Amino acid sequence: MPIGGSFLVDVTAFTFMALFVARLGAVNSAAHQIAANVAAVMSMLPLSVGSAVGVLVGQAIGAREFARARSTGLAGITLGLGLAVTFTATSATVAPAVAAFYSTDVNVQAIAAGVLVLAAGYHLFDALQAVTINALRGYKRAVIPLVVNVVGLWLVGLAGGYAIGLTDALGIRALGLATPLGVRGFWIAAMTGMAVASGCILVYVLLVSAPRRARAEANTAAKQ
Repeated sequence: MPIGGSFLVDVTAFTFMALFVARLGAVNSAAHQIAANVAAVMSMLPLSVGSAVGVLVGQAIGAREFARARSTGLAGITLGLGLAVTFTATSATVAPAVAAFYSTDVNVQAIAAGVLVLAAGYHLFDALQAVTINALRGYKRAVIPLVVNVVGLWLVGLAGGYAIGLTDALGIRALGLATPLGVRGFWIAAMTGMAVASGCILVYVLLVSAPRRARAEANTAAKQ
């Protein structure tokens, strides 16, 4: 149930963002869909790495090789981040060309190019979250990541996106920003929310995967 809940939070955050962005008109909605499609495609690789990491970590835990479980998780996180940095840099560099590939409308291209840069930044944290949350599943930890995702993706990402994308509720005009920020506001909030979620889950992975702690908890579970 917690794993399914995490998928639900992730999917609905994007779904409701698209519904809110639709209020900004067809051009903004089209630009958002371009960025969302590119982000979804880029997420497939770190998601695959995360799935493999979860399996290997679970196998190591089952064999009571706790140091190997930790090193496997860290290796997967490093690989996922390395790939994400490459994809992020590439996507941000060719954003105008990608926007032109999707649409011939110059207005859509102009907005989409800027949003694609934000989507590239979002991917960096999304990749980290995809690997770390799967590593935790190898340790049979799914409840805390669900709670973290609710806070990061729904409260910070979705609610924050609504606040700065469609309203001036947060009063950020004082920072010299023209509000509401429109579709860019939604992606800025989504990136911030994913950064919060991925950072918290990474810390949780490091705590849970400490060999001494993992061994003690495995012994407790075995006695029960």
